Amino acid sequence: MKVSADGQGVVSHAGVGMLRELAERTGLVTGLSEPLLDSYKGLPVHAPGRVLTDLAVAV
Repeated sequence: MKVSADGQGVVSHAGVGMLRELAERTGLVTGLSEPLLDSYKGLPVHAPGRVLTDLAVAV
C-alpha cells in the first residue's frame, strides 16, 4: 500500500457507512422519524429520520 498526500485516489465518502450505522444504533434515526411521521399523509416512502441523517452525513 502506498500512502501520499497529493490528492490522488482520495475517497471522500470513507466512513459514511460508519456514521449511518452509528445513527441507527444510537436511536437517532428512530428518534427523528417518530415525531415526523405525524406530519405525513399516508405512509412515507423513506423513513424521515433516515433521510435527515443521510442528508447530514452527506454534508
